[in-house]
Amino acid sequence: MLYSHNNNYPEPLPERIRLSSGFTRTDSSTFTAEEIADAGYVAAGEYPAYDSDTQKVTWDGSSWQVVALTESELATVQQQLWTEIRETRKLKIEEVEWRIFRNLSETRLGITTITDNLSELDAYVQELRDITSQSSDPRAIVWPSVPGQGSDPND
Repeated sequence: MLYSHNNNYPEPLPERIRLSSGFTRTDSSTFTAEEIADAGYVAAGEYPAYDSDTQKVTWDGSSWQVVALTESELATVQQQLWTEIRETRKLKIEEVEWRIFRNLSETRLGITTITDNLSELDAYVQELRDITSQSSDPRAIVWPSVPGQGSDPND
């Protein structure tokens, strides 16, 4: 349960409260409703459910409000999603780079048993590079599958 103290943003009860008499109480599991109220805390209820893509939760001092994001806030959320997609794309490319480098090294050394199909890996990396042109909605991105898994890079 969350509580508002002096109309501030709700938080869990602290382990120590100061009563109006000046005495303090510790161990929130033993506080009575009267002590909680006397210390200036008001039950705020549970944090409400909301759609984080289009809404936000605010506290007006006495109750929770679920409100729609402004156009500016929606644009910020969209930008954050694209940033996350670009970071994920970078990590996915880094996860297969060792396989590409191993293949190129094997080719340079004349090793005929090539462990990975370089064309498939190149196509996969290109799909990752093009991921942001897949859709204007970052929630609609479909990640490509990693081609045939090679051996561990520590082999």
